[in-house]
Amino acid sequence: MRRGFTLIELLIVICILGVVAGIGAARIGPMVDRLAVARAVNRMTAFYNTGRMSAVWKGSRVRMELGTDSLVGVFEGQTDSTFLVMSGPAADGVSLTVSRPVVRIQPNGLGLGAANTKLVFKRGEAADSLATSRLGRLRRM
Repeated sequence: MRRGFTLIELLIVICILGVVAGIGAARIGPMVDRLAVARAVNRMTAFYNTGRMSAVWKGSRVRMELGTDSLVGVFEGQTDSTFLVMSGPAADGVSLTVSRPVVRIQPNGLGLGAANTKLVFKRGEAADSLATSRLGRLRRM
């Protein structure tokens, strides 16, 4: 009676595991890209909605600077005051293309010259986009 495995049996098992791992790795890459884009879109949505609600709450005009590296919210007035700073999509390895890098929100929550600002997020083959309306709302395209 023999105990253990032969070298050929071990090599066959290792080859099968390698093929299965290769198939799994090919499917994980695009999924990671989609998750990174979704995370960047959710972060931008949270930033934008926080800025818009802050404008209404404080009754002050808000300037939102949308950059790849950072997102900055500023109350405009006699002296500008920064109230919100978040990391941009680059933190997730996502590129951002913006039609207008600065968006202003009036104290009543309406967009000021922000109509149809388009934000496109892209990483690898995954892409998503957001757009602002004249009412200052942000919607997914």
